[in-house]
Amino acid sequence: MSFDTVSESYQRIERHMKEVSFETPYSFTFERLKRVRELFLKWLDIYKEYTRGYSQELLTRASISTIRMLSFYGVVLERKFSEVFNAKIPAEAYILLKDFFNELGHDEIFYVLAEGDFFEQTSVYSEVCKALLGLTPPGPIRASSQSEVIKTAIRTEDSVVIYYERGQYDNPLAWPLLLHESFHHIYDVERLRRLEQNCPEVQWCREALIDIYITNFFGPAYATSLATYLQRFPYLETISHPDFCARLYTSLLYLTGLMNINNQLPLPINTHITEAFQYVNDIWHQYRRYAPEVQDIAEKIYTSTERDVKRVILEKTQPFLELLLNTEKQRRRVLESTHLDYPQKEILSISDVLEYYERGIPIAVNPRILFNSFISKAYLRNGPGTIFITQCLKKWHIKKMWLKVAEERRS
Repeated sequence: MSFDTVSESYQRIERHMKEVSFETPYSFTFERLKRVRELFLKWLDIYKEYTRGYSQELLTRASISTIRMLSFYGVVLERKFSEVFNAKIPAEAYILLKDFFNELGHDEIFYVLAEGDFFEQTSVYSEVCKALLGLTPPGPIRASSQSEVIKTAIRTEDSVVIYYERGQYDNPLAWPLLLHESFHHIYDVERLRRLEQNCPEVQWCREALIDIYITNFFGPAYATSLATYLQRFPYLETISHPDFCARLYTSLLYLTGLMNINNQLPLPINTHITEAFQYVNDIWHQYRRYAPEVQDIAEKIYTSTERDVKRVILEKTQPFLELLLNTEKQRRRVLESTHLDYPQKEILSISDVLEYYERGIPIAVNPRILFNSFISKAYLRNGPGTIFITQCLKKWHIKKMWLKVAEERRS
C-alpha cells in the first residue's frame, strides 16, 4: 500500500460523486442535492490535501497505519454521501419540511434529508469537523492555509442534514418526527434557549422543549407519531435525551389540555382529539411507573414554558388548534355561501381528508391537517399508503406554486 493508492481511491470516489444522478421531480430538491454534492467534494479536497502532506512526511513505521486511516476516512465519506443521495424516503418528504420552514419564517435554511440509524440532525460542516478531530494535520501543510480555506467555504455554504431512521422511509405517519430534528437548527438560530430560564436544570431540557413546541405547532399527529415510534424503540434517559415516558408525558399534557376544552369544540375536532388522547394515554400507561421523578421534571418544564412556546409560535404562525378552528370556520362559511365558486375556494377539514382517502382520491391539503387526519386508532393500525400521502403533498405543493404565480401576475 502507498499514498498513491489512497489518491487513486479518492479519484474513484470523486468520479462517483460527480456522476451520481438526482432523480427528483422538484427543482428545489434538485438544487439542494446539487449544492450539497459540492460540499462533499470540498470535504474530499481536504482529505486530498492531507494525503499530499502525509506523503511528504518521514513517517517510517507510521506510514502503513496512516495510509489505512486515510483509506478508511474516504470510505466513511463515501458512505455519508450515499446516505443523502441514496435515501429511499420519497422526495415529497422535502415538501413537508419546506412548508415547515416557510411557516416559521426560515425558508432560507438550506437542508437535505439523509438515511441513517436514528432520527437526528447535524450538518456537513459539523461532520467535517468531527472527522478531522481524528487527523493531525501533516507538517508540510501546517503552514498552508488551503485546507482551512476549504473548511471555511464549507462552513459558509453549509447544509443542515436531517436524518430519518431507514426503517421508517415508507411510513409517513413517522415523518412528523422529522420536524423535531428540523427544529433543532431553528432553536439555535433564534436563541430559544431563553425559554429554559424558568425550567429545571437538566441536560435534556432542550429535547423536551422542542417536543412541546412541535406538538403545539403540528398537533396530535406529532404526539401520536412520537408515541408509536417510542413504543417500538423505548430507551432510558441519557445526558441529552429524557426518558421515554417523560417525552411521552409532555405530549400527554398537551392532549390533556385540549381534552379539557373539547366539549366547546366542533364535533370532528372533538373526536379527533379524543382518539389521539386515548391512543397516547394507552401507550403511556404501559410505562408510567418508570422514572416518576423524570416525569415530574418534564411536567415542570411543560407548565413553565407552554405559554411562552405558544407566544413564540404565534409570532410566526398559528398553533395547531387555532389553525384547525379557523379551517372549520372558513369551511362552514364557504359551504353556506352560494355565491362563492366552491371548487376554487375549497377548504378541507380533517373529516374531508378521510372521506377523500376512502374514495382513493388524493387532494391538495395543508400538511398539518393531512397528517392529523390519519391518527385515529383505525388509521394508525392500517396507516394510509405512502402513495396517497405523497400524492397529497405533491398536489399541495403544485397548488401553492400556482397560487404564487397567480399572485405575481396580479401584482
